[in-house]
Amino acid sequence: MCDLHHSISRRTFGLIGASVLGAAALPRLVRAAEVEALAFSCIDFRLVDAAVKFFDSDIGAKDYDLLALAGASLGAVSPKFPSSNAAFWDHVEIAKSLHHIRKVIVLDHRDCGAYKVAFGKDFASERNAETMQHRTMMAALKSALAKKHPDLAAEFYLMALDGTAERVV
Repeated sequence: MCDLHHSISRRTFGLIGASVLGAAALPRLVRAAEVEALAFSCIDFRLVDAAVKFFDSDIGAKDYDLLALAGASLGAVSPKFPSSNAAFWDHVEIAKSLHHIRKVIVLDHRDCGAYKVAFGKDFASERNAETMQHRTMMAALKSALAKKHPDLAAEFYLMALDGTAERVV
């Protein structure tokens, strides 16, 4: 008669346990290969939590890859930020290749410092002018996305400092 306690080492028991846990996680790992979107926002520390909350409630928790660059849409297309432009397009390619994204969701925000740097003007006090500036950059990004990645849908939002967001493009 075999004594089970003595015939299975701790190492073997650990390997069996790890295998069971790994098998249980497999459906999640398979699902992780595809996500709905590349969620793209500004780096502004004031809105990081609000941006994540917006993406989670809008497209579903953990169903997106997250990218942040100063100015969001501005950083993706403005000639003032060529390294950010390249980073954005590289990440779109990576997200498509690794996670098969189907859309890009862009979240700009009001009172953005990157816009002040790029345009030399503070638009925050002129709400309509600020909205138009964001809309112009978003439209440029939408056009570039349609040209480079016609298979991707795109959504564009502008967030106020209180965390509320409106669709702009």
